[in-house]
Amino acid sequence: MGRCLAFLLGKHCDLTICSRDLRKAKALARKAGAKAADYGGCKKKDIVFLAVPTQDLTEVASKVSNLMPAGALLVDLSSVKCGIVEVIERSLPERLYYISAHPLFTSHRVRRKNAMLVPVRAGQWMERLRQLLVVAGMEVKEVGAEEHDIIMAAIQVTHHFSLLSLREALREAGFRDLKELEPFMTHSMAKTIGALRLIESNMETIDMIQEKNKFAQYARQRFIEQAERLDERYRHSSALN
Repeated sequence: MGRCLAFLLGKHCDLTICSRDLRKAKALARKAGAKAADYGGCKKKDIVFLAVPTQDLTEVASKVSNLMPAGALLVDLSSVKCGIVEVIERSLPERLYYISAHPLFTSHRVRRKNAMLVPVRAGQWMERLRQLLVVAGMEVKEVGAEEHDIIMAAIQVTHHFSLLSLREALREAGFRDLKELEPFMTHSMAKTIGALRLIESNMETIDMIQEKNKFAQYARQRFIEQAERLDERYRHSSALN
Protein backbone atom coordinates (compact mmCIF):
# COMPACT_ATOMS: atom_id res chain seq x y z
CA MET A 1 0.00 0.00 0.00
CA GLY A 2 2.85 2.37 0.74
CA ARG A 3 4.31 1.94 -2.74
CA CYS A 4 0.90 2.64 -4.32
CA LEU A 5 0.49 5.82 -2.29
CA ALA A 6 3.99 6.97 -3.19
CA PHE A 7 3.19 6.84 -6.91
CA LEU A 8 -0.17 8.57 -6.42
CA LEU A 9 0.87 11.29 -3.96
CA GLY A 10 4.22 12.13 -5.52
CA LYS A 11 2.53 14.31 -8.12
CA HIS A 12 0.53 16.32 -5.60
CA CYS A 13 2.83 17.08 -2.67
CA ASP A 14 6.45 17.42 -1.60
CA LEU A 15 6.96 13.70 -0.99
CA THR A 16 9.91 12.12 0.81
CA ILE A 17 10.31 8.34 1.15
CA CYS A 18 11.79 7.69 4.60
CA SER A 19 13.25 4.35 5.65
CA ARG A 20 15.87 2.91 7.96
CA ASP A 21 17.27 1.40 4.73
CA LEU A 22 18.23 4.50 2.74
CA ARG A 23 19.17 2.43 -0.31
CA LYS A 24 15.63 1.06 -0.60
CA ALA A 25 14.17 4.51 0.01
CA LYS A 26 16.23 5.96 -2.84
CA ALA A 27 15.20 3.17 -5.21
CA LEU A 28 11.48 3.78 -4.62
CA ALA A 29 11.92 7.55 -4.60
CA ARG A 30 13.48 7.47 -8.07
CA LYS A 31 10.48 5.59 -9.44
CA ALA A 32 7.92 7.79 -7.67
CA GLY A 33 9.59 11.10 -8.42
CA ALA A 34 10.17 11.76 -4.72
CA LYS A 35 13.03 12.53 -2.36
CA ALA A 36 14.63 9.96 -0.06
CA ALA A 37 15.80 10.12 3.54
CA ASP A 38 16.23 8.08 6.69
CA TYR A 39 13.77 8.50 9.56
CA GLY A 40 15.25 11.94 10.19
CA GLY A 41 13.35 13.13 7.14
CA CYS A 42 10.17 13.10 9.25
CA LYS A 43 11.35 16.09 11.29
CA LYS A 44 10.04 18.69 8.84
CA LYS A 45 6.98 16.90 7.43
CA ASP A 46 3.39 17.98 8.02
CA ILE A 47 2.08 14.46 7.28
CA VAL A 48 3.83 11.12 7.84
CA PHE A 49 2.33 7.91 6.41
CA LEU A 50 3.38 4.69 8.14
CA ALA A 51 3.62 1.89 5.58
CA VAL A 52 5.13 -0.90 7.68
CA PRO A 53 4.01 -4.43 8.70
CA THR A 54 1.30 -4.38 11.36
CA GLN A 55 3.52 -6.05 13.95
CA ASP A 56 5.99 -3.14 13.63
CA LEU A 57 3.45 -0.30 13.65
CA THR A 58 3.59 0.58 17.34
CA GLU A 59 7.39 0.56 17.51
CA VAL A 60 7.81 2.64 14.34
CA ALA A 61 5.00 5.03 15.32
CA SER A 62 6.68 5.68 18.66
CA LYS A 63 10.06 6.24 17.03
CA VAL A 64 8.82 8.48 14.22
CA SER A 65 6.37 10.50 16.35
CA ASN A 66 9.20 11.71 18.56
CA LEU A 67 10.78 13.30 15.48
CA MET A 68 7.65 14.97 14.08
CA PRO A 69 6.94 18.69 14.62
CA ALA A 70 4.03 19.92 16.74
CA GLY A 71 0.71 19.95 14.89
CA ALA A 72 1.79 17.33 12.34
CA LEU A 73 -0.38 14.38 11.30
CA LEU A 74 0.52 10.69 11.58
CA VAL A 75 -1.35 8.29 9.26
CA ASP A 76 -1.06 4.52 9.54
CA LEU A 77 -2.15 2.14 6.76
CA SER A 78 -3.22 -0.90 8.77
CA SER A 79 -5.82 -3.29 7.33
CA VAL A 80 -7.25 -3.86 10.84
CA LYS A 81 -8.20 -1.01 13.17
CA CYS A 82 -9.64 -2.23 16.50
CA GLY A 83 -6.88 -3.06 18.96
CA ILE A 84 -4.28 -1.28 16.85
CA VAL A 85 -5.34 2.36 16.60
CA GLU A 86 -5.90 2.53 20.37
CA VAL A 87 -2.35 1.36 21.06
CA ILE A 88 -0.84 3.74 18.53
CA GLU A 89 -2.81 6.71 19.86
CA ARG A 90 -1.63 6.03 23.41
CA SER A 91 1.97 6.03 22.20
CA LEU A 92 1.75 9.41 20.45
CA PRO A 93 2.74 12.75 22.00
CA GLU A 94 -0.21 15.07 22.60
CA ARG A 95 1.22 17.60 20.13
CA LEU A 96 0.44 15.30 17.17
CA TYR A 97 -2.72 14.36 15.28
CA TYR A 98 -3.58 10.86 14.11
CA ILE A 99 -5.80 9.35 11.42
CA SER A 100 -5.85 5.68 10.43
CA ALA A 101 -6.23 4.98 6.71
CA HIS A 102 -6.89 1.87 4.62
CA PRO A 103 -6.35 2.12 0.86
CA LEU A 104 -8.42 -0.67 -0.72
CA PHE A 105 -6.21 -1.31 -3.74
CA THR A 106 -2.81 -2.86 -4.41
CA SER A 107 -1.84 -1.04 -7.61
CA HIS A 108 -1.90 2.65 -8.49
CA ARG A 109 -3.00 1.65 -12.00
CA VAL A 110 -6.46 0.31 -11.07
CA ARG A 111 -9.40 2.41 -12.24
CA ARG A 112 -11.31 2.65 -8.95
CA LYS A 113 -9.20 3.48 -5.94
CA ASN A 114 -11.29 3.32 -2.75
CA ALA A 115 -9.86 4.37 0.60
CA MET A 116 -11.26 4.41 4.14
CA LEU A 117 -10.30 6.98 6.77
CA VAL A 118 -10.75 6.47 10.51
CA PRO A 119 -10.47 9.75 12.46
CA VAL A 120 -8.77 8.97 15.76
CA ARG A 121 -7.23 12.29 16.79
CA ALA A 122 -8.01 14.17 13.61
CA GLY A 123 -8.39 17.81 14.63
CA GLN A 124 -8.34 20.05 11.56
CA TRP A 125 -6.59 17.41 9.47
CA MET A 126 -9.52 15.24 8.39
CA GLU A 127 -10.74 17.41 5.53
CA ARG A 128 -7.21 18.31 4.42
CA LEU A 129 -6.21 14.65 4.21
CA ARG A 130 -9.42 13.72 2.43
CA GLN A 131 -8.84 16.43 -0.16
CA LEU A 132 -5.26 15.26 -0.74
CA LEU A 133 -6.39 11.69 -1.37
CA VAL A 134 -9.24 12.80 -3.64
CA VAL A 135 -6.88 14.95 -5.72
CA ALA A 136 -4.62 11.90 -6.00
CA GLY A 137 -7.51 9.94 -7.53
CA MET A 138 -9.06 8.15 -4.56
CA GLU A 139 -12.69 7.83 -3.47
CA VAL A 140 -12.73 8.34 0.29
CA LYS A 141 -15.17 7.02 2.90
CA GLU A 142 -15.01 8.09 6.57
CA VAL A 143 -15.81 5.35 9.12
CA GLY A 144 -15.19 4.48 12.76
CA ALA A 145 -12.64 1.84 13.77
CA GLU A 146 -15.24 -0.81 14.70
CA GLU A 147 -17.35 -0.02 11.63
CA HIS A 148 -14.25 -0.47 9.47
CA ASP A 149 -13.49 -3.89 10.92
CA ILE A 150 -17.11 -5.08 10.63
CA ILE A 151 -17.19 -4.05 6.97
CA MET A 152 -13.79 -5.56 6.23
CA ALA A 153 -14.79 -8.81 7.95
CA ALA A 154 -17.77 -9.07 5.60
CA ILE A 155 -15.73 -8.13 2.54
CA GLN A 156 -12.01 -8.87 2.93
CA VAL A 157 -12.16 -11.73 5.43
CA THR A 158 -14.95 -13.57 3.58
CA HIS A 159 -13.42 -12.93 0.15
CA HIS A 160 -9.95 -14.12 1.13
CA PHE A 161 -11.34 -17.10 3.05
CA SER A 162 -13.48 -18.19 0.10
CA LEU A 163 -10.51 -18.04 -2.29
CA LEU A 164 -8.26 -19.93 0.10
CA SER A 165 -11.01 -22.54 0.53
CA LEU A 166 -11.19 -22.86 -3.25
CA ARG A 167 -7.44 -23.36 -3.40
CA GLU A 168 -7.61 -26.21 -0.88
CA ALA A 169 -10.58 -27.79 -2.68
CA LEU A 170 -8.63 -27.75 -5.96
CA ARG A 171 -5.67 -29.39 -4.25
CA GLU A 172 -7.95 -32.08 -2.85
CA ALA A 173 -9.24 -32.59 -6.40
CA GLY A 174 -5.69 -33.30 -7.57
CA PHE A 175 -4.61 -29.89 -8.87
CA ARG A 176 -1.62 -29.30 -6.62
CA ASP A 177 -0.19 -26.67 -8.97
CA LEU A 178 -2.53 -23.98 -10.28
CA LYS A 179 -0.77 -24.16 -13.66
CA GLU A 180 -2.29 -27.62 -14.12
CA LEU A 181 -5.69 -25.91 -14.41
CA GLU A 182 -4.79 -23.74 -17.41
CA PRO A 183 -5.93 -26.14 -20.19
CA PHE A 184 -9.36 -26.40 -18.57
CA MET A 185 -10.05 -22.87 -17.33
CA THR A 186 -13.00 -20.73 -18.33
CA HIS A 187 -12.43 -16.98 -18.62
CA SER A 188 -14.07 -16.36 -15.25
CA MET A 189 -11.99 -19.09 -13.61
CA ALA A 190 -8.83 -17.54 -15.04
CA LYS A 191 -9.73 -14.23 -13.36
CA THR A 192 -10.43 -16.06 -10.09
CA ILE A 193 -7.06 -17.84 -10.24
CA GLY A 194 -5.42 -14.47 -10.90
CA ALA A 195 -6.99 -13.14 -7.70
CA LEU A 196 -5.88 -16.25 -5.81
CA ARG A 197 -2.29 -15.85 -6.99
CA LEU A 198 -2.33 -12.24 -5.83
CA ILE A 199 -3.49 -13.37 -2.40
CA GLU A 200 -0.85 -16.09 -2.23
CA SER A 201 1.85 -13.49 -2.89
CA ASN A 202 0.76 -11.55 0.21
CA MET A 203 -0.06 -14.26 2.73
CA GLU A 204 1.52 -12.41 5.66
CA THR A 205 -1.09 -9.65 5.37
CA ILE A 206 -3.88 -12.13 4.59
CA ASP A 207 -3.10 -14.14 7.73
CA MET A 208 -2.91 -10.96 9.82
CA ILE A 209 -6.39 -9.86 8.70
CA GLN A 210 -7.87 -13.30 9.44
CA GLU A 211 -6.23 -13.43 12.87
CA LYS A 212 -6.44 -9.82 14.09
CA ASN A 213 -9.87 -8.66 12.91
CA LYS A 214 -12.07 -9.45 15.93
CA PHE A 215 -15.09 -10.00 13.66
CA ALA A 216 -13.27 -12.43 11.35
CA GLN A 217 -14.35 -15.65 13.07
CA TYR A 218 -18.01 -14.67 12.81
CA ALA A 219 -17.56 -13.79 9.11
CA ARG A 220 -15.94 -17.17 8.39
CA GLN A 221 -18.66 -19.02 10.29
CA ARG A 222 -21.35 -17.14 8.39
CA PHE A 223 -19.70 -18.13 5.11
CA ILE A 224 -19.46 -21.79 6.15
CA GLU A 225 -23.12 -21.85 7.23
CA GLN A 226 -24.23 -20.40 3.90
CA ALA A 227 -22.09 -22.92 2.02
CA GLU A 228 -23.68 -25.74 4.02
CA ARG A 229 -27.17 -24.38 3.26
CA LEU A 230 -26.37 -24.28 -0.45
CA ASP A 231 -25.00 -27.81 -0.28
CA GLU A 232 -28.17 -29.00 1.45
CA ARG A 233 -30.32 -27.25 -1.16
CA TYR A 234 -28.54 -28.93 -4.05
CA ARG A 235 -28.55 -32.30 -2.28
CA HIS A 236 -32.32 -31.97 -1.83
CA SER A 237 -32.85 -30.95 -5.47
CA SER A 238 -30.73 -33.87 -6.65
CA ALA A 239 -32.73 -36.32 -4.54
CA LEU A 240 -36.01 -35.06 -6.03
CA ASN A 241 -34.69 -35.60 -9.54
